[in-house]
Amino acid sequence: MAKKGGFLLGAVIGGTAAAVAALLLAPKSGKELRDELAAQADDFLDMASDYTDMAKEKSTEFTSIAKEKAHDLSQQAGDLAGNVKQTVSDATADAGDESEDILVTLKEQSADLSDRFKKSAADLGDTAASAKDDILIDVKDTADQAGSTIKEGIEEAKPVAEDAKILSEMAKEDAASAKEDLKDTFK
Repeated sequence: MAKKGGFLLGAVIGGTAAAVAALLLAPKSGKELRDELAAQADDFLDMASDYTDMAKEKSTEFTSIAKEKAHDLSQQAGDLAGNVKQTVSDATADAGDESEDILVTLKEQSADLSDRFKKSAADLGDTAASAKDDILIDVKDTADQAGSTIKEGIEEAKPVAEDAKILSEMAKEDAASAKEDLKDTFK
């Protein structure tokens, strides 16, 4: 964007310098030359204004795409955090239930103490492993969604970037044409 602005500013300054030199060296009458230069200056200003408006439009489109994708990524991250929180909460509740079962079992049957403790420990391990697997699946799914969202954003931004490139080329061509018009004016 700064490169285009610099180019347009250079074109305007160059055009102004050429106009001053033409006034000093032109074989035409001053009034004719001033009229032609005024017309070309108006054309330059109109062209610069048009390109400025187009550049503002493209930057607005880029901003809109970026905001939309940032919102999508934020939503996906929030969903992941909620899923992880719920999974941990469920695992904690399950572990609490398992612990209570162990205490009741210990009080009721001291003879089965060793066997039941091992079973409860295995159940706790299974609960923890299941929670870990659920979290890993949620993280992977969210990462996949985020990757897809980023790819969508890139695909949506490509046409806008192409339009901006075409506009840049058009500005270069218009500036070259205007330069030639100025040369013709001063001959």
